[in-house]
Amino acid sequence: MARDGKREDPTVLSDPAEKAEDDAQAIRGGDAVRVALLKAACEALAAAGPSSVSVRQVARSAGVNHGQVHHYFGGKRGLLVAAMRQLAADHFARASEASRGRPIPAALQLANDPPYWRAVCQSVMEGDLELVGIEVEENISVPRRALAALMERNDIAADDLDFKARFGAMAALQLGWVAMEDFILLISDVDEKDRNAVRERVKRLLEGWFEELNP
Repeated sequence: MARDGKREDPTVLSDPAEKAEDDAQAIRGGDAVRVALLKAACEALAAAGPSSVSVRQVARSAGVNHGQVHHYFGGKRGLLVAAMRQLAADHFARASEASRGRPIPAALQLANDPPYWRAVCQSVMEGDLELVGIEVEENISVPRRALAALMERNDIAADDLDFKARFGAMAALQLGWVAMEDFILLISDVDEKDRNAVRERVKRLLEGWFEELNP
C-alpha cells in the first residue's frame, strides 16, 4: 500500500535510485561485506595497479556502500595491503599444493596464477615495493621460501652474492616470461602452432638451471 492510501501497481518499476540503493545493501553481515570488498580489490589491483584503484569503484563492484571500506580496512591503503596479502597467500597455498609441499615450485607454475603476478607487476612498475614486500614480511613468499631452502640445503652463506644473483636471474626469467610471454614469442619468431612446444622447452631450461643451483 502506498503512503497516500492508494494500492501500488506491482507492474510499475521502482525508482532507479532506490533500486541502486537496495543493490548496494544487498550484501550484509561483517564477514560477507569484508570478503566482497577484498575480492573486488584483488581484481582491481591486478587489473590497474594500486594508484588506479578507486575505493568507490571497488565498493560498487562489491555491492556495498563505499563507507564500508573505511570501516573494515581503514581506507584505501589498508584495503590495498589486505588485497595484496590475500593474493600472495592464495598464491602461496596454490603453489604449495601444486608442489606437494616442496619448497621449490615447478617451472613456470607462476603462470597459473594471473591475478597475483599481475598485481605484483603493476605494483612494482609504480614503485610500490612496500606493497609487494608484504609477502616477504609475512613469510608467504614462494620465491623467498625457495631461496631459503636452496641456501640451507647447499650450505650457502648469507653473503654469497653470486648465488643470489643466479637465483634472481632465474626468478626474473620466470616472472618476465609469464608477464610478457606473447611479446617474447613474437620477437622470437615463434608461430602459433609452436607456442606450447617452446614453452615446454623453457620449462626444461629452468628446471636444468635449478638443478645447477641444487646439485
